[in-house]
Amino acid sequence: MERKRVKTWTGRRRLERRYRWYNGVELRAEQPTLKVNCLSLEIWNEEKGKATCRNRWVTDLAIGEKSAVETVRCARARWKIENEHNNVLKRHGHHLEHNFGHGEEHACEIYALLNLLAFQMHGVMLLLDEGCQKARAGIRRRDEFFAGMRIFFNRYVFETWEDFIGFVGQDDEPDG
Repeated sequence: MERKRVKTWTGRRRLERRYRWYNGVELRAEQPTLKVNCLSLEIWNEEKGKATCRNRWVTDLAIGEKSAVETVRCARARWKIENEHNNVLKRHGHHLEHNFGHGEEHACEIYALLNLLAFQMHGVMLLLDEGCQKARAGIRRRDEFFAGMRIFFNRYVFETWEDFIGFVGQDDEPDG
């Protein structure tokens, strides 16, 4: 096992990042087997006298003293992006936490993909569609926006998307 320690000051606390890695670890005892490289990070808070973060990764990339820090930085950034993305899908109107395991053979995959497609389309529309931007601007939370859209879809008939989004985005205050 190889090790590297890096002490840092965050502006509020002193931390020691402890990197450890192995190259060429066999995944199983039977031969032939795949060999992988293992990397771990422990962030030690010197003031608290304990580890405040522990992470481990397995990769096919060779790990050395120079690459260990950069590999950890990339892995943590990727985890942060995935975690934030999944948090949005679960808690901000897309309800991805629902168990889509009901139905036929591939139902859960299809429902999840449709949900991801809807998430991407909402992002594109908020960037490019002025009517959608206006409709969304008046409502703080995304889940409230989608709840309102569901109510309008259930109660009214709209000929076009423009009619619908114009209705959703109109001011509540009468002109006067």
